[in-house]
Amino acid sequence: MWAISPEERGKHDQKFDTLSPSMGYITGEQARTFFLQSGLPAQVLAEIWALADLNKDGKMDRLEFSIAMKLIKLKLQGTPLPSTLPIIMKQTPVSLSGLNNPNPAYGISSSSSSPLMKFLMSAVPSDWAVPQSSRLKYRQQFNILDKQMKGYLSGLQVRSAMATTLLSQTQLASIWNLSDVDKDGNLKAEEFILAMHLVDLAKSGQPLPSLLPPELIPPTLRYTDNTLTSLKIYFIFLVSFEDKFKANVEQGNAELVKRRLALLEAERKEKERKAQIEKEEQERKEREAREAEERRKKEEELRLERQRELERQREEERQREMERKEAAQRELERQRKEELEKRRRSDLQKKKEQEQNEIIKLKAKKRSLEMELEAVVKKERQWQEKLRRDEEERQRKLREEREAKQREEEEKERQALIQAAMEQAERAEQRKREEEERRRREEEERLRAEERRRQEEERRRLEEERRKLEEERKKLEEERRQEERRRKEEEERRRKEEEERHRREEERKRFEEEERRREKEEEERRRQRAAEAALRDAETRRKQEEEERKRKQEEERRKKEDEDRKKREEEKRRLQQQEEEKKRLIDFFSCRISCSGGQPKATQHRKSAALTSFKALYPFTPRNNEELSLNEGDIIEVDETTEKEEGWLYGSRQGKMGWFPESYVERVGPSTSVENSAATPAKMPLQAQLSNASKSAFTPTHSLGSAPSETHGQATVSLLAQALCSWTAKTDNHLNFNKDDVIHVLEQQENWWLGELNGDRGWFPKTYVSVLGEDDSSKERLCCFFVALYAYKSPQAGDLTFTEGDMILVSKREGEWWNGSTGDRTGLFPHNYVKPKEADVRTPSMHSSTHNRLFTSKMIVAQVIKAHSSAVPEQLNLEVGQLILIFHKNPSGWWLGELQARGKKRRKGWFHCSNVKVLSSNSGKSTPAPQPVCQVIAMYDYTAANKDEMSFSKGQLINVLDKNDPDWWKGEVDGVTGLFPTNYVKMTLDTEPSQQWCSDQTSLDLLSPLEKKRQGYIHELMDAEEKYVDDLQVVLEVFHKPMSESGRLTDSEMAMIFVNWKELLACNTKLVKALRVRKKTTGENMPVQMIGDILAAELSHMQPYISFCSCQINGASLLQTRTDNEPDFKEFLKKLGTDYRCKGMPLSSFLLKPMQRITRYPLHIKNILDSTIEGHADRGPLKEALERAEELCQQVNEGVREKENSDRLEWIQNHVQCDGPAENLVFNSLTNCLGPRKLLHSGKMYKAKSNKELWAFLFNDFLLLTHAAKQFSSSGPDKLFSNRNNVQLKMYKPPVLLNEILAKISDSSSDEPTFQITHIDRVYVLKTENINERTAWVQKIKAASEEFIETELKKREKAYQGRSIKVSGIGRLLVTILEATELKATRPNGKSNPYCEVNVGAQVFTSRTLNDTLNPKWNFSCQFHLKDLYQDVLCITISDRAQFSPDEFLGRTEIPVATIKKEMENKGSVTRRLLLHEVPTGEVWVRLDLQLYASR
Repeated sequence: MWAISPEERGKHDQKFDTLSPSMGYITGEQARTFFLQSGLPAQVLAEIWALADLNKDGKMDRLEFSIAMKLIKLKLQGTPLPSTLPIIMKQTPVSLSGLNNPNPAYGISSSSSSPLMKFLMSAVPSDWAVPQSSRLKYRQQFNILDKQMKGYLSGLQVRSAMATTLLSQTQLASIWNLSDVDKDGNLKAEEFILAMHLVDLAKSGQPLPSLLPPELIPPTLRYTDNTLTSLKIYFIFLVSFEDKFKANVEQGNAELVKRRLALLEAERKEKERKAQIEKEEQERKEREAREAEERRKKEEELRLERQRELERQREEERQREMERKEAAQRELERQRKEELEKRRRSDLQKKKEQEQNEIIKLKAKKRSLEMELEAVVKKERQWQEKLRRDEEERQRKLREEREAKQREEEEKERQALIQAAMEQAERAEQRKREEEERRRREEEERLRAEERRRQEEERRRLEEERRKLEEERKKLEEERRQEERRRKEEEERRRKEEEERHRREEERKRFEEEERRREKEEEERRRQRAAEAALRDAETRRKQEEEERKRKQEEERRKKEDEDRKKREEEKRRLQQQEEEKKRLIDFFSCRISCSGGQPKATQHRKSAALTSFKALYPFTPRNNEELSLNEGDIIEVDETTEKEEGWLYGSRQGKMGWFPESYVERVGPSTSVENSAATPAKMPLQAQLSNASKSAFTPTHSLGSAPSETHGQATVSLLAQALCSWTAKTDNHLNFNKDDVIHVLEQQENWWLGELNGDRGWFPKTYVSVLGEDDSSKERLCCFFVALYAYKSPQAGDLTFTEGDMILVSKREGEWWNGSTGDRTGLFPHNYVKPKEADVRTPSMHSSTHNRLFTSKMIVAQVIKAHSSAVPEQLNLEVGQLILIFHKNPSGWWLGELQARGKKRRKGWFHCSNVKVLSSNSGKSTPAPQPVCQVIAMYDYTAANKDEMSFSKGQLINVLDKNDPDWWKGEVDGVTGLFPTNYVKMTLDTEPSQQWCSDQTSLDLLSPLEKKRQGYIHELMDAEEKYVDDLQVVLEVFHKPMSESGRLTDSEMAMIFVNWKELLACNTKLVKALRVRKKTTGENMPVQMIGDILAAELSHMQPYISFCSCQINGASLLQTRTDNEPDFKEFLKKLGTDYRCKGMPLSSFLLKPMQRITRYPLHIKNILDSTIEGHADRGPLKEALERAEELCQQVNEGVREKENSDRLEWIQNHVQCDGPAENLVFNSLTNCLGPRKLLHSGKMYKAKSNKELWAFLFNDFLLLTHAAKQFSSSGPDKLFSNRNNVQLKMYKPPVLLNEILAKISDSSSDEPTFQITHIDRVYVLKTENINERTAWVQKIKAASEEFIETELKKREKAYQGRSIKVSGIGRLLVTILEATELKATRPNGKSNPYCEVNVGAQVFTSRTLNDTLNPKWNFSCQFHLKDLYQDVLCITISDRAQFSPDEFLGRTEIPVATIKKEMENKGSVTRRLLLHEVPTGEVWVRLDLQLYASR
């Protein structure tokens, strides 16, 4: 009864195969679904599972499945289940064809087959010489090779598996003959294990047996001698003794047989003993081999560990070296700052002493002036009348000048209107097209609005339907009670169906015999199809091998052609090098010959290329090999004429070139870089020098008449050079000259200079000339003169203040702020407040044998009469008797000149006029320079009425030379000396910048130095904030309002450029008002005690800066595009920028101020915090304000990055045709489980075989491969995302989820940049442009895939932990989700992919997903442990499974456990239909079974 027949086992195996086993096993969920079809209760099935699961591993193999099926069959027939599994059910059924149909002549009836089978099964030996570990290992390998689950391997499959064993063909053939026991040409699982075991024996050096020993025969394919003997004896006893005579005759024969069998038994035992000895020897060898292998593995692991340790030590050493370098750099920077601070303090101390001396003198003279005041008042009345007449005359002249200027302006405006009318006629057609485009956009907007209205109406309609559904739900509740009554009737019907099922079971038994016959026929057909498939596979492999051979031949031919081509190119390159070497020698000797008098011809020349220097504000890490890495503070050279992507620049740094974001840098100033230029012409061929120099030096970008300081090289001031030998121009932009010619140098680059000779300009090597009277240091060459366009006043310490027209010596130019000096003042100032000084016109001599100098026609020379030691590098060290060539006289008494010291290099700098005397231009008589008595500042404009008077304007500084007359003093302004009235001026009183906030010296003296510094920083912040708010207001009044009223820009364009400018103004206005109130509360000249609380409160409300900085790049690019493409718009902005409040700055500079301002807050607050003593009440709020300022900067940076990612995702949405995926793919949206979608990497790659060009996009949840509809070129991924790029991409393959792929480098030693992407059962072999790009792709795919898998793993672990928590509750609830009906459709095909999630508290269970259905039948069961009868609630949520977006909600319903208990009322399990809430349609059927513990 309990034995499983071979026919039953065959049927069970067929059912087992239909369940799609994995690795020879089926999961508990698969078995449960299948077993529930029998109709047995779940408890009975659980008992059957416990009996059939022999090894308690939670899954079933074929034997366990067959046992379970047998038990189910017996249970359905009414047989009770055994307490323990019978042993006979654990044995494999054996089919003996010779015993199934016994010969009737021997009298063996069919009824005796069952005892015979039991006898045979007990007689078959169960031991096998193959070790258990080998069985498991090779069984797993067999399952891997048997992909189609046929149960055997063909000869080709076994051959491919054994090809890696490195055994000879003879050995492999012998192994095949031994292992193919049943000689059917295929290897079953045990035969394959035997074959691999024989391979291991051959590898270990043991000889292969000629015949297979009995202990190696698989148990299912062998019968021992004992078995055969027992069979014979069995048959003898079963034979009927009809013929007594024969029995007597054969007794003797039986005895002989008995003796023969005894001899055979002895022989067999001897063989078994020998086999046992051989087996022990074999096991010993295997054990030694395993031990040797383990030792080898341990040694290999130790070696790898040592290698990793060495790499770790090297990495740590490299990190320590980098840290040491950074520490050294920080130390150098700290020392430099300390030196600058000491120098500044010494300057301030000297200035303070000088001012105190002046104050003492002024106080002494104050008393005398008070006595003379009465006389001055009397004379004042006499001068009032004269001044009134003079003022009327001056006003008349000013009116005439204004009228003349007005007429001139009207004439210019008239010309401009004529020009604008002409341009307007040309642009009429363009505006017409724009108007049509605007109408088209308006029509689209109208259609979208109608669509939105339609959707709103649809939503209202759905709401109405929902209300109706609510009313119907009440009706359904009534129907539920009726359903209960129907349920009872249904149970009665089921009882009748059970009786009908028993009847059908009887009929099924009758049909089983017919089914067996059909199965045999099907098996025969299957074998035939397998043989045909094997033949087809062999033919396919042969074709593939032929194609592979042809491909290899083609690759070898291509490699040979490439090698030949490389050899030809190498030969050509070698010949070119020889030719260039010859030219270099010819040039060298021609230079030597030209030194003796050769006369070259002059040619026309061009100027250098325009390169612009930028300074990195933030570090930038490149994402591919076409981007340039930046560190904070790096200087990058950019050729702005290069075609570029919006928001990106292409430049070079330290010999490396690439793309970088424009928002990460700021413009420093123009410079020119000549890379890889030769030091001398003799070091490398001339053509190579010219090719290198032409990269930056020989492309014309501006006119010849521009000032040298406007070029991108280093501008020079009166630098003369003398030719050492002749130089002949090699191109049309070179300069010809002869030996001893004097050249006026206009621009200096690394190895090439731009010069002028005899009216011709051109480039020449600097090694062919020597400098006349000029310091060769780079610092001197950088110094040049500029003239102030506007007056600049700054309260910040370290800034340089000057008035309009002052001469400034610039020593350093970095970005928008330069370093310079005027007189005794040195500091920083904005570069757009000055313009280059026009160079003096000098006339060089044609040829001179002496080394005379070339000066201007009028020179002023002074002689030092008093020695002076300079305190700053911009001033000159003077010694008595030295001569100075004067360039400029400052009204403050400080002159600019060049020291003419014999035997020393000439140096330019500032010096005070009191230390020198001016020499006349004739006999050398000197006129001592008058020394100023004091310095005053003009309060009003004054125009000279007589020749002995001088004119000046308001705000000018006047050096007082004589004060003898109390009413009229003698002074000097800009080199002009004359008389001026004393009531038009006032005395100057400069104070230390840190003390300018307080005019009361007594109050200042009461403060400590640290507190003075703190108050200086506080008032510096207040003043800077006031000016910043003024700038924001200026933008609204000067730019925003006229641009909005002009109609040149649409509202969307205005919003894109100015973003939320008014919100920024509101934020900072509130901050300024709070600071003003705090200052007013403390007093005008009193120190501010608390400021941190205001900053901490206001910085927390500056979130509008995040939006502005994120969108500022798009606004700047739009403004730049409109300016470049529309000249009238450019002129319009330029005209707006002429407003005096703009101080010469364009709109683009103002738009950068919010970004710059937000980064200065941490600096201001840190300075105040550093100057605040410990224990101060303001220290805590300042720390909080510093944290909020730094957090705000981080949020701004993150917002900029998110905006860039969003823009790129929108570009992909508009340019990639998503036709493949089943769901509507929206790129700029949320992923299924990873949050917002991010673009991690993108670029171009190729298919390895076909070389097809692909564009790949790696997101944080999937990889997308596309190809262009038509070929296009791109220099990088950022070019791809350009708004000007209208390329359309198509999906090459459906998106590949990252949790399903594996990326690896196919061959790391190969030079080909190829790698593999494995997706389930497909492999993509891709190729990048270089090795670095391949490495970047593989690393980024691996990192993203690991993050995806880790996120899913955490999600599953969380659900598992919620279910596995052991709780001692009041009972348990068994829930079976049967089905759902009329769910909401979410797919374009009107279907959904629903799954169900059931939870009670933290216990969560999820069903499988059913695709393309609105009525899913899950039949899904789960069990919950209950804690509280009145608190626990059963929640059922149904969602639509999505791959590339969050799962869509399809409905939710809840039912309290207390309600379940009330409805059950000891009636057993109940089935309920629950309506889904929050959706218009849908319901779910569940079966509930509540079991409460008795103790509770």
